[in-house]
Amino acid sequence: MVSLDDYIDDDGDEPDTAADFAALKGCLKALADAIASTNLAVINGAQGDVGAATQRVQASIGALKRFHDAFKILEAGTEEDEGEDGQATDEDDA
Repeated sequence: MVSLDDYIDDDGDEPDTAADFAALKGCLKALADAIASTNLAVINGAQGDVGAATQRVQASIGALKRFHDAFKILEAGTEEDEGEDGQATDEDDA
């Protein structure tokens, strides 16, 4: 079994591994939901059920928004790490 601890960078003073795991879980679940909804939209569209296809597309968009929100948490940790290393961050570019 693979341990996710190997893939999460905990170099900070107070590592927040629980938040990283929760964000990663949220990303994966939202992405799986988006894929499933998109597949169902295609099936409903092929069957001629436009109403059901529209609902599935809307569900897919909602899942992608959840993915984006959860991914922001993971990116925030990366940006903080880059700032501590002396590398440029988005704030330094402005």
